[in-house]
Amino acid sequence: EGGTHCALVPSGLAAITLVDMALLKAGDEVLIPDNAYGPGKDLARRQLARWGITHRFYDADDAQSLAAAITPATRLVWLEAAGSVTMEFPDLPALVNVARSKGVVTALDNTWGAGVAFNPFDLTLASGGEPLGVDASVHALTKFPSGGGDVLMGSVSTRDDALSAKFKLTHMHLGWGVGVNDAELVLRSLPSLPLRYAAQDRAARTLAEW
Repeated sequence: EGGTHCALVPSGLAAITLVDMALLKAGDEVLIPDNAYGPGKDLARRQLARWGITHRFYDADDAQSLAAAITPATRLVWLEAAGSVTMEFPDLPALVNVARSKGVVTALDNTWGAGVAFNPFDLTLASGGEPLGVDASVHALTKFPSGGGDVLMGSVSTRDDALSAKFKLTHMHLGWGVGVNDAELVLRSLPSLPLRYAAQDRAARTLAEW
């Protein structure tokens, strides 16, 4: 999807955790869409709260809901497209534009998009203008990229050198790593990812029409 830096972690949830721990500290606030991945929301409710990091949920289908939720304490806005389970697809460029106008970092859980459906680093507003994109893209590589049920892995990608340095430092401090053979399994499956994604898209549309 055009990132220039990527950190690999043992799972998709670990990727979410890496972003949270790298960018947030006591007194900070994180905003999460109300249709986000459940364990990521629980991480905020249970673990981040214990460390003095507050959170709030916003309506992913309403950019004004996000704008109203941002406060001087907001340091990170999570995005998800499509929403977990309920599958709403938000206006990502509008949400990113709101966060950027407030100087807040954005991180997208792009597991459903798989890096194939769209490029989160090169989004464009409906009204046109300069491209804008998320600051970090997170994946559960366990799902589409792996192509099977034999590996657990997650990733955090970015084009921002300073953000990458923060992710790498936290990655080291947490002692996270992935097995070389697991990485090999994901690399094995990447060439067939566009074909598999297109086939699943056709199947999903057939079921929806039925």
